[in-house]
Formats: sequence, structure tokens, C-alpha cells
Amino acid sequence: MKILYFLFFCFLSGPAVLVKAKHNIWSAAEGANGTLNCNLTLSGSTKFFCKEKCERAEDILIKTDGSTAQSGRYSMKYKDVSPRRGIVFLSFSQMIKSDAGMYRCGLGRSSAPDSYFDFEVRVSNDLDKNSGFYHTEMKGENITLVCSINAYGQRTFFCKNECKNEGEILIDTTNNKSVSGRYSIEHRPGSMYPLYAAITQLTKSDTGLYICGYGNPLSPDSYESQYVLVSDDSNPPASTLQTATTQSESVTAGVSTHCPDSSWLLVVRASLDGVLLMAVFLMLCYISKTRRNFGLNTRENDTNMEVSLCHLFSSLVCCCRF
Repeated sequence: MKILYFLFFCFLSGPAVLVKAKHNIWSAAEGANGTLNCNLTLSGSTKFFCKEKCERAEDILIKTDGSTAQSGRYSMKYKDVSPRRGIVFLSFSQMIKSDAGMYRCGLGRSSAPDSYFDFEVRVSNDLDKNSGFYHTEMKGENITLVCSINAYGQRTFFCKNECKNEGEILIDTTNNKSVSGRYSIEHRPGSMYPLYAAITQLTKSDTGLYICGYGNPLSPDSYESQYVLVSDDSNPPASTLQTATTQSESVTAGVSTHCPDSSWLLVVRASLDGVLLMAVFLMLCYISKTRRNFGLNTRENDTNMEVSLCHLFSSLVCCCRF
């Protein structure tokens, strides 16, 4: 038990293990108009929308204490959902190539926000400019679509394309959760957005329009439509936004926690190697003590070895605590 305690302590007191988070990607055609929803886990007064590092004045696209604001081709609308939740609606108009890049929307100061969401925007000439933003995902990955609908019902559905005939209906169910092949839909009562649809192991042919909602899919009571783009680009550019201390953050179509770009594999490897090395020395020290306690090998050289090993281990523990 003591061995586990010391190893656990040393592991936690060593260098932090950084895990790269998956960020949300949205694509749109040049000349398109589109709106994104940032669902934040706090409500607040100061709202901001910025691009890239959010450090310079020119990086700040919108900053306001009001519920609505506009600056050029960008506009923002904020709505309190509850004391602990707020939604920021971000709109782009007449998108141009230079709109591509990393963005952040959030509450508080842009340099150290209280709650925020990071996302990437891509601008392409290969998309329909009347479709707004496409939720973009890599081939082979999974995607979850959040149906931000206020109406509720017992019957739920998930369709591809415009849901005009039976062949376009992927799932039609009265169960809270239903799976059909790579497609699924789940109703989560009590959730901020209670209806979720998902696709696993995405392929290029999954690109298109999807509709999820309540009621008869051919004549729905309520529904939401979203465009999905499946990309071959397995190495999207890393976020250039700086790291900030936040409560947490979410978005209508997914969750993203921003982490700094780093050589995290090396950090993990160094931490594990250090733990393994110290475990070996600790075990030797423990065996030496046990042998002494049972009256075995009490010669002076054994005692000296024990002292040396324990001293070395103590030094390593101290070094580990940087």
C-alpha cells in the first residue's frame, strides 16, 4: 500500500500530461452566409468574438455588454438560457477566403475568458453557398449532431437529404435510444438539447444534409437540419489560440476543450520512464529493509547499500516534484 501511495504521489507531482483536444471544424462556400451557436456553461455580461490568438486589438471582432452587436460582416446575438448557461449566435455574411482560420467566442475577457469555445472555419469553392455552414469531420471518425429543438414528442426520427420519402429515413422510433447500423438517435429528457443523432465510421458518401426531429418524419412536428462534410484531411491545422483557464465549454454540435499545442507524447513518455525508474529503486529499498527486519544479512555492506538506495530514492522523489 505504501509503495502505491508513493508512486501515485510522484506521478501526480510530475510534469502535467497534456492531451490534444479535438476541435470543431465548420466549412462554408465563398460568398455564403451562415450562423453558428456557441453554448457556454456560464451566463455573463461581457461577450466577445475573436480570431486567431485573440491578443491584439485587431483580433477582436466583436466585444459587447449588450445582447446583440454587429461589426462589418460579423454579428452576435446572446441569450441567457439559465443562470449557468448562455448561447452566443455568431453570424458570418458574404464569406471570403480570408475568413478561414481559428476563432473563439466566449464570456469575460478575451485574454482569460470565464467560458469559451474554440472552432475552426474553412472556406471552399466546392460547397453550395446556399447551405451555410457544414459540420466538418474526418473520414473514419464519428460525429454527433445536436438537434436544438424546443418542441418535444415521443416519436423521433433521423433522415438523410430532405426526408421526402421512406428511402431517406434512417431511423424512425418511439424509443429513447435507437441504433440502425452506423446511425443512432437518442432522446435525453432533461438535457439542454434533448435530441442527439450520431453517425459512426464516416465515409465520403456520408457528406450531405441530415434532418432530425420529432413526429412523423414525412410531416414532422419539429425538426432541425444540418449539413455534414466528410473530409480526407486527417491533419487539420492546430489551433493557434492561447490557452485560458475556463469553467468548461460546449457547442451545439459538439464539445471542445482547447489545449496548447505541445510535444505531449514526449511529456507522457518522460513521466512514465521516471515513475518506472523510481519504482525499481523503491522496491530495492523495500526489500533491503525487509531483510534487515528479519535479521538476514545484517552485515555492514548491506546496511550501507540500504541507506544509499533509500537516499537515492528520496532524492528522486524530490526531483520528481518539480
